[in-house]
Amino acid sequence: MKTKLITLWILWTLLGALLIYAVVSSDSNNDTLTMIAMTLSFPPILGFMLALGSPIASHQFKDWLKENKNSQYYLAGGLSVLFAIPGLLTGNFDPYHTTIFAFIVFAVFGVLKQNMGEEFKLNWSDVAIWILLWIPFDLRWYDGMQPNLDYTWWSSTISVIAIIGWVGYRGADIGFNLVPKFKDLIIALIALFMIMAIVIPPGLVTGFLTFGIPETYDIPKLTVHFIGLFLTVALPEELFFRGILLRGLEKVSSKKWIPMVVSSLAFGLMHWNNLNDLPMQITYVSLATIAGLGYAWAYKKSGNNLFAAILTHTLVDWVWKLFLSA
Repeated sequence: MKTKLITLWILWTLLGALLIYAVVSSDSNNDTLTMIAMTLSFPPILGFMLALGSPIASHQFKDWLKENKNSQYYLAGGLSVLFAIPGLLTGNFDPYHTTIFAFIVFAVFGVLKQNMGEEFKLNWSDVAIWILLWIPFDLRWYDGMQPNLDYTWWSSTISVIAIIGWVGYRGADIGFNLVPKFKDLIIALIALFMIMAIVIPPGLVTGFLTFGIPETYDIPKLTVHFIGLFLTVALPEELFFRGILLRGLEKVSSKKWIPMVVSSLAFGLMHWNNLNDLPMQITYVSLATIAGLGYAWAYKKSGNNLFAAILTHTLVDWVWKLFLSA
């Protein structure tokens, strides 16, 4: 691989290792082996995801994929090793689940690699891979595969697999760029106010939302929460729903509003299982669909740049955390 990509990967991995170690060591329930396992397993994935957010590094990675015929084996093998590390160190290693994980990742890369060099248009192979990756993750079916791996690990890993598959092998022009621009910040703020202006009134009327302003705020904790929202909630959701689904549908639809509505409705329905009460489920899905339209607007307004949508999504969830409760 090229110098820029490797340098960024190492830097982000080291920073991630420090952050993860600080987080897991603060939990008294974690023993030494668990802390070591998570510090070794998660940061390389997080670092690779952030490194690929650089346009230069991403371009170098694509060149490496084209030049290296065995890239599929290296990438699937590397991710499988990182999946297995916590189990090996803590005595919970499961060869069956590790093999399943390895074959899934290898198959995803193999299917998407077949379309390398072709223009990205959402086809049935893309849909099948999208479902294979997102639905088990959203329903938490992956949780039982490795008890030491939590939502944070899975969200970043699913994101990395999608980025490698669609951006790397598939060559999808979905705008995965984590280098912020001033324009994106302005768009995100405008989208935030639009979404809040539309969503909060019906949320309050239906009783789904209430104002919940605490007496004091823990700024360091809120900052960590913002970063966590950005990396593990907003990024994977915008990558799958705006980047892959919306952008892919645009390439096969003659009407521009259809991809925005379909991707936003799919995003809204994703929130159905978060509640058990039918009226609240309907309200939640409706509000989430409206928010999805706002994220789609930010994505399109920025020129198909996912950073604007990710930042908008993060801000909405963060404001929710600061001032509202459901």
